[in-house]
Amino acid sequence: MINIAFWEPIFIICLINVIFVAGLYINALSGILQLCTAALAGIGGYASAVLTTNLGWSFIPSVIVGAFCGAVIGTLLAVITARMSVFILKLATLAFGEVVVIFAFNLDYIGGANSFTGIPLETNLLIASVGAALAVYVAWQIDRSPTGYAARCVRDDPVATAAIGISILKIRTLTFALGAAIIAMGGAIQAHYFLVINPTELGFFVSLTYVIFLVVGGIQTLWGPILMAVVLTAIPEAMRFANEYRLVLYGFIVVVIVLLRPEGLITRETFRFKNTNNDSTQ
Repeated sequence: MINIAFWEPIFIICLINVIFVAGLYINALSGILQLCTAALAGIGGYASAVLTTNLGWSFIPSVIVGAFCGAVIGTLLAVITARMSVFILKLATLAFGEVVVIFAFNLDYIGGANSFTGIPLETNLLIASVGAALAVYVAWQIDRSPTGYAARCVRDDPVATAAIGISILKIRTLTFALGAAIIAMGGAIQAHYFLVINPTELGFFVSLTYVIFLVVGGIQTLWGPILMAVVLTAIPEAMRFANEYRLVLYGFIVVVIVLLRPEGLITRETFRFKNTNNDSTQ
């Protein structure tokens, strides 16, 4: 017989991680593999929690405000990093995440190093399911839209994409803002389930978990990262009774997939612009 009390928290955590990886996938569509997912989630979580806990707002409006804060931060990051190389861009997003951690540690209004506590419990399986469905639907629609095709062109061949008149800045700003909004929404939903926000959970090593979901699942598709977000979240949680071995199994699964499928579990062809010029000598 299924133990609902045992499995429900695992389902909720899986669904929240699906929200995060859907937002990260939208970011990565245009070549921005950012390393500050946990910080963006923290921004949405703090914004929403302050509104519900300190100002008496209801839950849904606070989540919308949290998502809006993520969109604003994502837009600013995209504009600031627009002229950076891919490597420097990743470092810049990592540095941004660590700056957010430092601010969170030192702002007494949001709890500082003692964490933000007293957040009301609002998230349940239904809320998490609706949030995940919305995030996946938006990511799916973007992925198959003209904007999605343009974003993948930017990621796969930015020089050729710019040459045919597509604005790299516009596409990257749009995907970063939208992806950050979804991640911040997930952070707001998560905050009202865990009921506490700790600044240590906003750093790089937490963000790295979501990057693993994305890369192992396959950065070229939406469904691979979503599958990995569910599998690699559920297995360690479900095996808490074997505490000594669950993380070993987790690492083993990741290593096997990386060795056997270096491009990710689910892949598709990248965009390549063909040279139609006649190069034959006369």
